Amino acid sequence: MIDKTQKKENSQRTSTLEYSKIKLLLKSSRNLWLFFIDTALLFLSGAIALFVRFGFNFTEMRKYAPGVLLLIMFTAISNLFNGTYKIVWRYAQPVEFLKLLRGLFIGYALTVIFIHFTRITVLPRSVGMLTFLGGYFLLFSARTTYQFLLGIRKSSGKRIGIVGAGDAGVILLNEIKRTNYGRVVAFFDDDPAKLHRTIANVKVVGTIDEIDKFIDELELDEILIAIPSASKELIARVSDKVSGKHVTLKTFPPISQLLDREPTIADLREISIQDIIGREPVTVDLNSISGYISGKTVLVTGAGGSIGSEIARQVANFSPKKLILLGRGENSIYEIYNELKEKDTALELIPVIADVTDEKFMEQVFSGYKPQIVFHAAAHKHVFFMQTNLYEALRVNALGTINLVKLSCKYSVERFVFISTDKAVHPTSYMGLSKRIAELYLLTIPETCSTRIAIVRFGNVIGSRGSVLWKFKKQIEKGGPLTITDPRMKRYWMSIPEAVSLVIQSGAFSNKRELYVLDMGEQIPVEKVAKTLAKLMGKPDIPVIYTGAVPGEKLEEELFYEFEKPEPTDHPKISRVRYTQITLNSDEIESIVKQSMELYISGKEKEAVDLLQKIVSAVNPDE
Repeated sequence: MIDKTQKKENSQRTSTLEYSKIKLLLKSSRNLWLFFIDTALLFLSGAIALFVRFGFNFTEMRKYAPGVLLLIMFTAISNLFNGTYKIVWRYAQPVEFLKLLRGLFIGYALTVIFIHFTRITVLPRSVGMLTFLGGYFLLFSARTTYQFLLGIRKSSGKRIGIVGAGDAGVILLNEIKRTNYGRVVAFFDDDPAKLHRTIANVKVVGTIDEIDKFIDELELDEILIAIPSASKELIARVSDKVSGKHVTLKTFPPISQLLDREPTIADLREISIQDIIGREPVTVDLNSISGYISGKTVLVTGAGGSIGSEIARQVANFSPKKLILLGRGENSIYEIYNELKEKDTALELIPVIADVTDEKFMEQVFSGYKPQIVFHAAAHKHVFFMQTNLYEALRVNALGTINLVKLSCKYSVERFVFISTDKAVHPTSYMGLSKRIAELYLLTIPETCSTRIAIVRFGNVIGSRGSVLWKFKKQIEKGGPLTITDPRMKRYWMSIPEAVSLVIQSGAFSNKRELYVLDMGEQIPVEKVAKTLAKLMGKPDIPVIYTGAVPGEKLEEELFYEFEKPEPTDHPKISRVRYTQITLNSDEIESIVKQSMELYISGKEKEAVDLLQKIVSAVNPDE
């Protein structure tokens, strides 16, 4: 059995070796043919040079032919040593053609020097120069013609239009040519200075509003938005123009995700609802963020969730000393761990499967790893489910936060950043109530705790796991109908990366105990979001039915209480709310939460909720 296996392995090695030899032989054969073609073109160039200089005077031509042959010989040898035949000419860029020119010039220079010192023959300056220039012209033309013909053959299938004739558009055009992704036949741009002009041999045929009329005329298969900083309004305009057309629409991710590199073909992805509803250019102060994260041990709770995993991704970009990924779900932590490990093998990642309410084990995490920064994203977030699970909402969202911040104070954590929600404002649901209690507890931590605490409140994020968009997507895939609780329902929307960028920026601002609220823009009707998603998925006429609001659900969300006075920060999308008027202390809040949980377990739900309302009303707006 072993002999058969060894024979099989030996046979495979032999086959691989033979294949490598054949591949090398073919490559050598191609280079040999290219060398002969170049030499023939040099002969042709020399003949043309002699004819231009002497016309049909064959006597004179024969007299100076040895000098031309000497020039061809030196040039051919120069090309060999110049590396001309190591270049893959189908992908050649201007620098490679300069290398070709260098090879020919060295050959010409060597010929002139050799003839000057040996006097072996004579080469008129005009004939030598014409042979050199003509040779470069013929060799250059042969290679560019080869590139052109190969490009037509390879890219004849997919016809592409690019929106944006700027730097990113030209980079994308060159990438398409290099990778044979397709054939770019048009640019679209609103800049009047570029309209109807040709850029890199591709015409700017019209504006963005004219895309729809050119799709059929130019038989476009794909529209690519080559504007990494494109706003949601611009993407929506392009999406409207291609709606109903048999064309694929793709874009780059936001510029914040590309950082300091140029966009590539691999970055292109199809337009999503996030691009149209929630995409906004967000800039952050990288220096201030790096200043408090770089070289530190960072703990992210709920690291397998939508918000927590994105926090982990962005924190990883700021070179932390260690990154602790904590969550209850083994599979979700496994996924984010592997994703980050593949991206940066040098980053020290520590996966921890744990419940934030487990006091003994969390004590072990803090004492063992000694985190310096904590981002607390672990939470129960589904309003409908928590309405029948008040005990669990309080256990995780309130007591879990209390447990973590106590440990943060005990082990002198530098900064504690808590993810809150707009549902904590005038809470009508148990989920919002549990988050509001956590907010107030954090704001009442005594000054003896040195940890800087930042509470960050914001609304819905697009694409979060189990969100309403997930439900809509499944309904659209099945052909409908779309179920919406109420046509008047509105929500704030922001993309996960943009929300997390602002959360991390808020952490840099934190000083003592502060509440930060993100600017979510205007509230958008849920029905509009659902129909936009249906249109993107190619089913614009899908039916919609209304089911009525579920218990605890608001028609519109709020980001501030009436008595909260937002103050500006150094970032235009982040407001600070200062608190001095809470009438309960942190110990009293914790005690009330635990009493309420006991009442709920004993079947006294109303009494439990009434008791919790004492915490929510423990704010004196008059102060």
